[in-house]
Amino acid sequence: MKVAIDARMYGLKHAGIGRYVENLVRELSKDKSLELVLFARKENRDQLAMQQFSNLTIIEADIPHYSLVEQLLMPGIIKKARVDLVHFPHFNVPLFYFGKYMVTIHDLIKHTSRGVETTTRSRWFYWLKYLGYKIVFGQAVKRATKIIVPSQAVKDELVKTYNLPGDKIVVTYEGVDNKFKYQISNIKNTNQNLKILEKYKIKKPFVIYTGSVYPHKNVEKLIQSIKLLITNYKLPITLVISCARSVFYERFNEKIEQMEAGDCVKMVGFVPDEDLAVLYQEAEAFVFPTLSEGFGLPGLEAMACGLPVVCSDIPVLREIYVEAAVYFDPLNVNDIAEKIKKVTRDTSTRNTLIQKGFEQVKKYSWEKMAQETMAVYKRVAS
Repeated sequence: MKVAIDARMYGLKHAGIGRYVENLVRELSKDKSLELVLFARKENRDQLAMQQFSNLTIIEADIPHYSLVEQLLMPGIIKKARVDLVHFPHFNVPLFYFGKYMVTIHDLIKHTSRGVETTTRSRWFYWLKYLGYKIVFGQAVKRATKIIVPSQAVKDELVKTYNLPGDKIVVTYEGVDNKFKYQISNIKNTNQNLKILEKYKIKKPFVIYTGSVYPHKNVEKLIQSIKLLITNYKLPITLVISCARSVFYERFNEKIEQMEAGDCVKMVGFVPDEDLAVLYQEAEAFVFPTLSEGFGLPGLEAMACGLPVVCSDIPVLREIYVEAAVYFDPLNVNDIAEKIKKVTRDTSTRNTLIQKGFEQVKKYSWEKMAQETMAVYKRVAS
């Protein structure tokens, strides 16, 4: 079976989707019954070639995603590859590609988190682009032979929004990288960890949030809760935010200044996984105030390092974390503060969460995700 994957968003530069594509490719390459074709950007071609996958062919497609050029040129590039099936790991399926394909829909966040506050573009350009997004997304899910989603919550939302048959959508949970899982058995290297903290100029005690600072991530409410903990509860704590620099990075720094929170918030930018695992080991808690997610991978990575998780009480996080987290109302600053205080101060609650987190993480693996994806390939191709 010859399957093509649009791997133009390969690698951590593309955040969660890039991590998904990277792990999917690595795991599928182990199945020698599968002939893989990857469409890759020029910047990733050498990186992929170094992996020396014996069943993999790389075709350069140095075309920006979400672009008009993508819509016009990708169909021809795919057609020349002569494959049995194409897997698009994101919604940006070319409108003029009419071959057999399946698509992964990670979330429907942009359906609800919209408006000029979610962009740095001009108003008219944003709404034009949003219209294009809705058209491309709608056609992608309606014409796909199968749709893969990372949670039942996303499946339910897709069925409701687009009136799709439930058997068209397959849930394949994502996984946790071994570089985080290994922390379960590793003994903390105190000296090495101190050097990492010094590297990022982080002082203990601190809680950590990892992810973007887009409006739906609700990080402003988290900052307000940290200020409340310091002023009302006299809890000396810092919020560390690990965020790959995005178009919202500078805007959010300005917001921190406006909130007069510079003394209690530390922005550290992008942190590689190896360093991030250390920060998770040294933090008091991982706090996830998001209003909408497709899966919630950062919380699982934190659990794998033995870090208690405090997060929003939303369906998808209840589904993925179950009893391995303490939940709060993400719109209630007082509730966020109370739950952070409980996890950082109550030793019994903290130890229980750590043990439940270790057990919860064992349920998720990239290998299992790839095997389930391969099963979908076989059903679709036949």
